[in-house]
Amino acid sequence: MKKISIMCLIFLIALSIYAVSRHQNGIRISPEQKFKLWLNDTVKHIKGKYTISFDSTLLTITDSFSYIVKDGKTTYSSNMNNSEAIQKMLKNAHEPSCLNYRVIAVRYDEFTPTEIDVLKYETYAEFPLIKVIAKDMIINYNENRANINSAYIINSQLKDTTLVEFSYEGNKVIKRHYKNNRTKNRITY
Repeated sequence: MKKISIMCLIFLIALSIYAVSRHQNGIRISPEQKFKLWLNDTVKHIKGKYTISFDSTLLTITDSFSYIVKDGKTTYSSNMNNSEAIQKMLKNAHEPSCLNYRVIAVRYDEFTPTEIDVLKYETYAEFPLIKVIAKDMIINYNENRANINSAYIINSQLKDTTLVEFSYEGNKVIKRHYKNNRTKNRITY
């Protein structure tokens, strides 16, 4: 009796090892499950600041950096790739009007589950903070999809604030200026 129970136990162990080792074709995991498995493996390799949503379907990696521009050229940067991306966005919007300034910025890289079977995640980047500090002014830019949408300009010398809204029509950039006294000016480049 003892020999039969040992043989049955060995047979069950061999059967379970065989079942686990076989590829199970009919079983699909959801995009969220695939993302969470990737997230579990990836988090331990992330250097720097990151946040994970409460349901683990959004990973946000935060990168803060700054750089200095003198005579229109970047002279110092703590992150050259990000500074080049911001400079390109500012150039496309014909901004800023000064040649010497410092930029303080934050970049978010966000990862979410995807419905595309061959991918584990979708990713996109945004810059929630782009602040230009010049001699007499501070400019806070808002970015969306690699375009500057608006700028809030504080001129300390004139004690004046201006909101500038940008719109893009082909290669033209249209700027609408709203002074603190609500006057409206339109400039086309």
